Amino acid sequence: MQFIDIVGQAEIKQRLIQSVQTGRISHTQIFLGPEGSGALALAVAYAQYINCQQPTDTDSCGQCASCIKIQKLIHPDLHFTFPTITNPEKKRLSNDFIEEWRKVFTTNPYISELQWLLQLDEEGKKQGNITAEECRDIIRKLGLKSYEAKYKTVIIWLPEYLKQEGNILLKLLEEPPEKTLIILVAQDADKVIATILSRAQTLKIPSLKDEEITETLIKNAGIELAEAETIARVSEGNLSLANSLTGAGRSDYHDLFVDWMRACYGRKIDGMNIAIEKIIGTGREFIKSFTGYSLHMLRAVFLYQNADHRLIKLSEQERQFIEKFSIAFNNDNIEHITKALNQSTFHLERNADLRITFLNLSLYIAQRMIKTKQA
Repeated sequence: MQFIDIVGQAEIKQRLIQSVQTGRISHTQIFLGPEGSGALALAVAYAQYINCQQPTDTDSCGQCASCIKIQKLIHPDLHFTFPTITNPEKKRLSNDFIEEWRKVFTTNPYISELQWLLQLDEEGKKQGNITAEECRDIIRKLGLKSYEAKYKTVIIWLPEYLKQEGNILLKLLEEPPEKTLIILVAQDADKVIATILSRAQTLKIPSLKDEEITETLIKNAGIELAEAETIARVSEGNLSLANSLTGAGRSDYHDLFVDWMRACYGRKIDGMNIAIEKIIGTGREFIKSFTGYSLHMLRAVFLYQNADHRLIKLSEQERQFIEKFSIAFNNDNIEHITKALNQSTFHLERNADLRITFLNLSLYIAQRMIKTKQA
């Protein structure tokens, strides 16, 4: 993974390159960036640049033995830790899933947390975890002498999964062996235990810009400019979500959203159930993207009611629906429905029952809409 392969983040790339050129490489770092920002890809590119045998002023060479091995994720001095799910074969450590990890990351460096967990459990019913056993394995790996790299490196993806067992790593994080680099790639600092945060230098990575995502979608997905711009706005800087929206087709989201909202507005239980079955039948990854689209449409309603309509960037089909359906909303119920949708998304990501969660959410939305309708 080279820096040139990563979308945007020019300022972050330059800071990382300068840290290597000036010899100011912090031994323990947290790359803190929201989903789809490229934080994980940056961590791999950084490790590759540090260990490149012929680095340039702007990137690793991509051709030396070290670069080739890191690009394939087979370098003996590059280790990964990530959430795993115990399966019938009793696999627990990241090393047990390294082949799956290599395949997934090399195909999609912007992989989301949900996409990875679904890779391990297609039904999405099991919780991921980074175990105490995994922590001890990290200590063991970094205690060994480097085979060939300038820096022995471990990348810990989603340290939010480290609970109290993460304290096993504290001494290592504070005083790692010489020429060792530990990079924790996190999305939410509030979910990382404080004892770990206090022992690492934090590098904040921003969400991608709409124009960066637009350009990427046109180049990689071959879609038209207008469609790419709309998807970029919906994804709000999350390239992983943008790719999901592209793959599914926006019309799928729009048609489902319209059917769902109309059923809720009319308090039609049968209609709600039909919409819910269509939504949950698509799987958890689609559902996460769909809830993101729903939040986008609710924000569009808010702008339609409270701001210049020219600020609303929607397709003609979406705009027509918003114009007709905005009567079902006001500032108060939009706020409450948005909170309920975010809360339901939180529960769904933690393996809540899909049907029950969406039915409860639908009834709540119907309740809020009816107040507006009766008023």
